[in-house]
Amino acid sequence: MDVEVLIIGGGIVGLACAAESAQRGFSTMLIERHQSFGQEASSRNSEVIHSGIYYAPGSLKAKFCPTANEQLYRYCQQNNVWANRCGKLIVAVTKEEEPELHKLLQRGNENGVPDIQLLTADQTKAIEPNIRCVAALYLPTTGIVDSHELMRAYMREAKEKSAEIIFGVDFKDVIDSHHEFKVLLRDANGETMELVTRYVINSAGLSSDTIAQLFGINIDDAGYRLYPNRGHYFRVSAGKSKLVSRLVYPVPFQKLLGLGTHITIDRAGQVKLGPDQEFCFEKQEHEWYQFDESKKEKFYHAVKRYFPPLELEDLRSEE
Repeated sequence: MDVEVLIIGGGIVGLACAAESAQRGFSTMLIERHQSFGQEASSRNSEVIHSGIYYAPGSLKAKFCPTANEQLYRYCQQNNVWANRCGKLIVAVTKEEEPELHKLLQRGNENGVPDIQLLTADQTKAIEPNIRCVAALYLPTTGIVDSHELMRAYMREAKEKSAEIIFGVDFKDVIDSHHEFKVLLRDANGETMELVTRYVINSAGLSSDTIAQLFGINIDDAGYRLYPNRGHYFRVSAGKSKLVSRLVYPVPFQKLLGLGTHITIDRAGQVKLGPDQEFCFEKQEHEWYQFDESKKEKFYHAVKRYFPPLELEDLRSEE
């Protein structure tokens, strides 16, 4: 056997798995088709450390998120990873939206999210003077993290425990899976190689359903089929970015099908708006990351209703 654990995908999940696998004493190899880590979804997100308020009570997400929230802050502190427990507001802009806040409050309490506060308009204005709403939920445990620093920390930990991290190698196929897995890999030069492993961890992000199929899993029966859905972000001018110090989210869409276009803040204090939702059924993979500048006005109107100082000329694309 060449390795006990093979991990496919070098995003944040794959790197965390490599660190944990190596920590447990397994001989571990991680392969990533790109030339560096986190080149896809792991580097294209809001970098938010969530509280766990949105998830269905009793679900695994509801169970694990509040616990992982505190664990992640602790991990960042121990490993010199930048994180900011800045807090988050979910705002109801109209009286009609206010009942949704009460539903979320109940859900958050059921999920064990700590220290949730229901704020009036005046209480909200006291901490975020430039946000307009009739009421808001304040979640002090929500924050942001430098995702690239976090991935570097996981990779460093994995390597220190003797995990092998290999970039520029793509997973191609399963040759045999009777008693162990014999798999076919291909490097950036087109050279193929076989590897035998006892366990495979599929953390290939947007390609994970394709890889699951190669292992004989019926992805429809298993509920593994992915429906690629991309989101755009727009950055806000430096002057207007200074007017917000916390994350600000609108009341989410019905049935939590989306969290709405929201305000997040990066390490430099730069505010960005997003994401929206756009299914990519008709797009090829190379088109998923192309930016659509025509969405600017839609973003502006979505956020202007709760952040009145925003003007259309304050927005620029983030590609």
